[in-house]
Amino acid sequence: MSQVHIPVLAKEIIDLLKLKENDFVIDATLDGGGHSGLMAEEIGSGGKILGIERDMAIIKTLKLPGNIEIACGNFADIAGIAETRGFYTVSAVLFDLGLSSWHLEHSGRGFSFQKSEEPLLMNFGEDFKANAAAILNSYSEARLAEIFKNYGEEPKARILARRVVEARKQKRILSVWDLELALGAKDKKVLARIFQSLRIEVNDELESLRKGLSGAFPLLKPGGRLAVISFHSLEDRIVKNFFKEKEKNGEAGLITKKPVIPGEAEILKNSRARSAKLRVLEKIIP
Repeated sequence: MSQVHIPVLAKEIIDLLKLKENDFVIDATLDGGGHSGLMAEEIGSGGKILGIERDMAIIKTLKLPGNIEIACGNFADIAGIAETRGFYTVSAVLFDLGLSSWHLEHSGRGFSFQKSEEPLLMNFGEDFKANAAAILNSYSEARLAEIFKNYGEEPKARILARRVVEARKQKRILSVWDLELALGAKDKKVLARIFQSLRIEVNDELESLRKGLSGAFPLLKPGGRLAVISFHSLEDRIVKNFFKEKEKNGEAGLITKKPVIPGEAEILKNSRARSAKLRVLEKIIP
């Protein structure tokens, strides 16, 4: 695929994971393979990477080094996927959360409020039953307000939910443009928060993250490292609390006392890196 996905905090990931020749690694969010390609160079031909990607449409476009094995699935099931592929213990696991550039620019599934003609799907894979349009047209006003508030941290959640419910009485909300008309909001920050909240609900992102972290940690060998790049406070809070719990229990040590963030030079090259936060944990116990 054309390199739409620019790996965020790439140098920092390589520096902090401390990969060696012949290591086994899991990239829980393969996407365009940017991070995996860099890690593949570190571990050499004797090492192996298991790249997990939820979207078969992305996988079909990939051309990656031979030491990267691809599995289509949800990283919430990382333990089972790893066992099936023979990755019983690994030196590192990487999660690069957030929304893929491919989904925004090429999926045609309504992830961006700037793509007014696209249908409101917002699903990361093609096998999902849930989609944003179904949510907007069937959820109660109270439930929509809850989603907008909890997943989008939107101050006007109740007002916007009421507008959606009123609008759908006249016409089903099926496209990005339909939603924008229903919301009656032109502020890009408001639109971004609403779109984020719907995407999280459709893909059950926060619960998948909790399950993914819990499943990944036991796969690490002693001294193995778990790295997570998050892009909003909801994700980062889950990661931070998980890491703190492991440290408190004596199971792991924090490699990053504070999250690592991109420098100005990286943000200038890739504006989407602006909100990225990297946290890294090292396993202590077997």
